[in-house]
Amino acid sequence: MVNRSLVVALAKEPFREWLQSLPDPTDVSLEEINEDCSAYLIPEYEDDKERDKILKKFCVLIFEDQLEGWWTREEDWPQKRDLRTFKKWFDLRFHSIVEDLVDEVLVDE
Repeated sequence: MVNRSLVVALAKEPFREWLQSLPDPTDVSLEEINEDCSAYLIPEYEDDKERDKILKKFCVLIFEDQLEGWWTREEDWPQKRDLRTFKKWFDLRFHSIVEDLVDEVLVDE
């Protein structure tokens, strides 16, 4: 077990609508968007209150990573990228226990 927790951000309809509004629209379903979504290691947490504080700290970073994964021109990103907007755009799945089953050194690039 590693001393991290995990959060997965699954796109919701506002994210898909944003993709379709871009200068070179990408017409994909939510299922396609979420087919191989990113998982983020976050600090360990003990309860929902602590988890929410961690989410508040990292939500903009995760939001921007999600946007950049689909479109790199920041001027086309939504201006409002706060916690409230993040929660409207993504369903979040938290996992408090993360097991490392690989016998190799964990590399952080």
